Amino acid sequence: MQEFEILAEWRIYRIKPLTTESKDEIREWALRSLGLDDLERRVYDYINSRNTVTVEDIVSEFKLEKENAREILDKLYTVGLVEKIGKAYYIEYPLGEALIKKTLPRIMEVLKTIAKVYSSRNIHIFSKSVRGKSFNSVREAIPYIKYLKDVSVPKVRIIGSHVYSGDIVEFEGIVDNIDPENHSITVISNIGEELEVGDSNSKGIDIEASTIIVEEGEKSG
Repeated sequence: MQEFEILAEWRIYRIKPLTTESKDEIREWALRSLGLDDLERRVYDYINSRNTVTVEDIVSEFKLEKENAREILDKLYTVGLVEKIGKAYYIEYPLGEALIKKTLPRIMEVLKTIAKVYSSRNIHIFSKSVRGKSFNSVREAIPYIKYLKDVSVPKVRIIGSHVYSGDIVEFEGIVDNIDPENHSITVISNIGEELEVGDSNSKGIDIEASTIIVEEGEKSG
C-alpha cells in the first residue's frame, strides 16, 4: 500500500456556542474550536502584541525548545491565523477576518480536493455502470456538450461544491445554456432548479464542479 504524506493538519472542534456577550470569552471559544491549546493561544496573543516575531523570540519568551516553538508557529500559520515572510511571523488580519479569508478557504480547498479525487477515481472504477463521459472541469466538458447540443439535449451529472455554503452537492439535469468564455453552463436540475455551474475561475456561478458526467439526452427536433 502506498504511504500517505501529510502536507497539513487541522484539528477542528465543534464546541457548543456561547450565550455570553463577552468578546474575550467568544475569542477564546473560537481559538479553542480551532484546536489551539492554552500555550498556543498565548503564543498567538504574543504575536498579536508585536509587529513580527521569530522562532527565537518564542523560544526566549516562553522558555521552549526551538523545535516546539517552530511547531506552534507553523500550526498557527497552517490554520491561517498568522502569515510568514522568511523567518518572520506576523498577523495580517484580525481573528474574524483571518477565519473568513484564510482558514475557511484553506480547509475548503482540502475538502474539495478530497471530493474531486475520490469521486473521479470512484467513477473510473465503476465506469461500466455509469453512462456518459467524465470530465474534471467545465472547460474540458464544454466542447463535448456543444457537440451533443447540436443533436440532442445533453444531460449532465454534477459533483461539486456550493460556492456560498461550501456544501458538497451532487445532482443531475439538462444543459440549458453554455458560456465558453466564462467556462460555465446553465443546468436545469431534475427538480426544476436553474443552477450556474463552472470552474474555480468562473464568475457568477452557484456550483464549482469537480466532476461532470455528460451523456446524450433526448434527440432534438
